[in-house]
Amino acid sequence: MSNFSNITVIEHADDKVALLIDGQAISERYDIHHEKAIIEELKNLEDGKALKLFEQFIFSHTDLNLEHTYLYSTCIVKQNETYQIARNFVYRLTVSGQTPSEHVITNQGKAMSPEDIKKFIEDHVEMSLTKYTDLKYAY
Repeated sequence: MSNFSNITVIEHADDKVALLIDGQAISERYDIHHEKAIIEELKNLEDGKALKLFEQFIFSHTDLNLEHTYLYSTCIVKQNETYQIARNFVYRLTVSGQTPSEHVITNQGKAMSPEDIKKFIEDHVEMSLTKYTDLKYAY
């Protein structure tokens, strides 16, 4: 086990590492292991920049030539030589034949809570079923 800044690195027998930020696991639900190369990536991360660790697909829908995808991402952000976890609800728009664009969905500028995200998804599914879907016909 070794430390740098506020990250604790726990080495595992399978040649992988687990990371703790300020003594807290990145995922409290899963025992996440990374390739050892992540240590150098984090040490070389510029101040104010983020390293995306995970991206979890939540749901998507397509209309015409647009794909709307909603994801949950976990990043490590370096700020003033210390590291912190940033979790974001992300919207990705993909137009056929173009590079996707992304932005973080917030609740009045603040990161969305799990409850905010669940409500957002429920509202979008309901809107899709009532406004944009005709369950008698497929268009």
